[in-house]
Formats: sequence, structure tokens, C-alpha cells
Amino acid sequence: MTRKAIIAAAVSLLALALVGAPAPATVPQVVVVASVEVEADRLAIEGIREALGKTRAEIQIVDAGRATGGHLAAPGVRVIIAIGSEAVQVVEAERPSIPVIATLILRRPPGADASSWSAAATIPLDVSLPSLLSRLKQVFPGKTRLGIIHNPATSVAITDQLQARAQQQGFMVRVVACGEPAELLAALASFKGEVDFVWCLPDGSLYNSATIKPLILASLDEHLPLIGFSESFARAGAAVGIYPDFRDIGAQAGEAARQVLEGQAVRSPGEPRRLRVVVNQSVLRLMGLRYVSPAPGDGEFSVLP
Repeated sequence: MTRKAIIAAAVSLLALALVGAPAPATVPQVVVVASVEVEADRLAIEGIREALGKTRAEIQIVDAGRATGGHLAAPGVRVIIAIGSEAVQVVEAERPSIPVIATLILRRPPGADASSWSAAATIPLDVSLPSLLSRLKQVFPGKTRLGIIHNPATSVAITDQLQARAQQQGFMVRVVACGEPAELLAALASFKGEVDFVWCLPDGSLYNSATIKPLILASLDEHLPLIGFSESFARAGAAVGIYPDFRDIGAQAGEAARQVLEGQAVRSPGEPRRLRVVVNQSVLRLMGLRYVSPAPGDGEFSVLP
């Protein structure tokens, strides 16, 4: 057999082997859209990586501030996770045909403009009233009067049913509507002498760098301790911060994505399953308040000096 014949035979055998060989398995892709400069988003990404760590999935991070349309649902991408409202807007603009998990967003109040796009699962940022009251009872036993500043345009209402459940937990809850930043100080002052704490719900339209400082000063003057929605709010002068564990919210999103990859039904949790509580010891001292450290296993608890 000539050299050419030997080479031709070898090529033919190789071609037959390749035809009979199984195609390499495609690695599923998970695209995570987030504002990577935001600490909460970075913590959520850590939780997603942890939840998907034992799968074959490959995770691709896309900065929401630099994302360009038309590329999120590329071939091989099985699921998209959108972290935060900016990321949700980026994903919504593309209207992908693959499942989307939305997280670190607030629930829409009834009557809000509905979007034509909806996520396969949503892990909300909102802390429910019963969960907040449970933490408050652990850390400040005996303080059972809660005021809530509520923006009807952005926050889910505190219904009669929730009010009744609060009473079952031993609390009296008073809600004051506040739709504009200019109304914030008056809303706070209306609680004077009637409540032990005032809960500020997450709301970027009310709480910003221009409104938080005067609100903190007024809370100190009126002896109305604030419950903020982040550690930074507590550092700024709120007596307490009660907020979700952002890493665990990411883990919840990762678990939902894993359900999609495995072909399972996707479950949307009603609220964050793990909360963090931080107390500002200096502010509590000025207010004449004492706290009780919760038992281990009841969530993260920390004390600011």
C-alpha cells in the first residue's frame, strides 16, 4: 500500500470515528445582570455563585450600567438573573424568551403600572411586617408601639389583615402616609408620644442624601427612634437597621436558577428568608434605650459603637 493510500485510509477511519462519537455536552450558561459597584449586588453575586457551585453551569456577570441590548440571551444561555431595579430594566428592554429570575427589587403596590414583561421567579427585597415585628420583639422586648412612614405610590399597603396580625403579636401599629420628601418631617413629628419606633420603608423617592440628615436630627430631637432599611442608614443615625441578608437573597436566586436548569418548577419565595439586625449603640444611649442580643441562629446581629 502506498503512502497516499495509507493516509487516505487513516483519514477515512478518523472521519468514521468522529461521526460515531457523541457530541460534547453543552455547558449551560447563567447570565447575571447587576450593578457591580453596589455592595448589595456584589454580595448577592457571591450567594449566586455559592448556590450554583455544584452545578455544571457557567456564570457570566454583566454590568447593568454597561449592558447593550440583544446579547443577554445568547445561544447556550439557559437563565438570566437580574439583580436590582436597574438590571431588571436592562433585561426587560431585551424581553428575552428564556426564564428570568429577578431579585433585590421591591414588590409593586396594587394599582402600580403593570409591565408587559414578568419574571419566572422574583425574590423580593421587602421585609414583611410580621418578620420585622418578630425581630423587634427579640431585641427590644416591651417596646410594642410601631409607627410606619408609608408612601402609597411605592410601598405595599399595611392592610387591616396585617394590622390584626400585629395585634396578635402584641403590637400596636400606626401608619402615616407620606408621598413627598417635603412631607417627611411632618410625618415623623405626627408620631411624637405615640410610638416607640418609626419604621422607614425602603423608598428612594423619600430617603436620599438631602432628606436623611434632617430626618435623623428630627428623630433625635423628638425622641423618635428610627428603624432603617440598611446598615448605612443605621450608621447615619437610625437607632436600628433591619434589612435582608443580601448574600442569602443571592443564594435564593441561585437556587431558583438551579431549578430552571434541572427542569423543575420554579418557586418564588414570599420574602427574604434571612434578616440582619444592626443597632446603633450611641443613638440608643441618647434615646435611653437598651437592647437584648438575640439567641444564636436568629439571624445576623451586630452592634455599631
